[in-house]
Amino acid sequence: MSRTIITGIDIRPDRVVCFIAHELEIVNQGSFLQLIGHGITEFPIECVDPFQYSDDELEQYIRQSIDKAEVESNVSIKEAYISIYNNNESIYVDQKTELDNEPVTEKIINLFFKQKEFKSLYTDIKEPLHSFPISYKINNSKPVSDPIGMRVNHLKTRWHIIMSDSEKLNRLRNLFEKMNISVRQFISNAYLSSMSTLSDEESSNGSAIIDIGKCHTFISYVFDNNLISFQKIPVGTLHISKDISQVMDIELPKADMLRKKLNNSNEDYLDDHFDLECFKVFNARCEELADLIQHMIANSKFFYLVDKNIIITGKGSKSVKIINRIKNKLGYKKVRIGVAQNFNGLKTIISNPSLASSFGLLNYALDHDLQIDESLSTNKEKKSFFSYIYNFFASI
Repeated sequence: MSRTIITGIDIRPDRVVCFIAHELEIVNQGSFLQLIGHGITEFPIECVDPFQYSDDELEQYIRQSIDKAEVESNVSIKEAYISIYNNNESIYVDQKTELDNEPVTEKIINLFFKQKEFKSLYTDIKEPLHSFPISYKINNSKPVSDPIGMRVNHLKTRWHIIMSDSEKLNRLRNLFEKMNISVRQFISNAYLSSMSTLSDEESSNGSAIIDIGKCHTFISYVFDNNLISFQKIPVGTLHISKDISQVMDIELPKADMLRKKLNNSNEDYLDDHFDLECFKVFNARCEELADLIQHMIANSKFFYLVDKNIIITGKGSKSVKIINRIKNKLGYKKVRIGVAQNFNGLKTIISNPSLASSFGLLNYALDHDLQIDESLSTNKEKKSFFSYIYNFFASI
């Protein structure tokens, strides 16, 4: 029997990651994704956006990662799921459907994609990447968990839609077409870490995923197995390195190496004056980042939905100093580092929290295929229900 090959290419300001995997069934353990090939190519430390490079330069970085993964897996990539970093925003759209005491079906809800409210989202500037139905109201008043099967006259569905930059997407489409690789789908990077790191319970009951990247920190809110919102803080690990570089008057590459060294250093064991001064800068910037994260979450409309589970991923999650400060600011016991779940392969790769979004591409691809296989089903049971969430969404 031929195996299904899944490829994800994660393009971020710090690196390009190419993962190749296939689904694996293990007796008494269920289904896993087996990582059979990986390639990682680092961008220069000065890179703040992969799109700052010309198409030829960007293709070279992507091609290096692809070549490494293809050699390791002995697979020639024909199609892939591609992440899009930054350039994403959330919008909310209400879909109103008039029915004559008819039962609600999934097909009726999905009529949204044929309506002008959705089609008008495609412009020369922006286009939708993901659409999540996050709340329902029936007969102009009553919020419900899941309207499937209910006979109603009026149905209002609130959709959370992630929009992205059309120009950037077209550049990538043309680039991959030049490489003879078909793009299965573009996926927002802000969505991906939750795909690989959350347990079923965390995804159902509510979680916030803090992805501390090179140039930005994304906070994604997941509830009832849907991404209900995300926020962006324009601060990442590069800003800490830049501050060390400026204050200590050293080159940025050296400052970035020092930041990595200080991630897990104890001030009591630093006896070099230079290192101690660097640590003061590093410590202050970690405190500021933790303050920004705490302020963003505390002032979010979704705070009380996710306050039980906080998961941290990205480059910054490798820093004990940053993690401890976030824990102290948030005051939660259930704060943990997010690593990929249900994967087989090289331990050092799978357990690396900075690669959570890359593994999320593979999870998304597998889930997407399952959704296609199950598309005939019109009565999918929700895994959780908290009545106040629907009242909450109805008011925003």
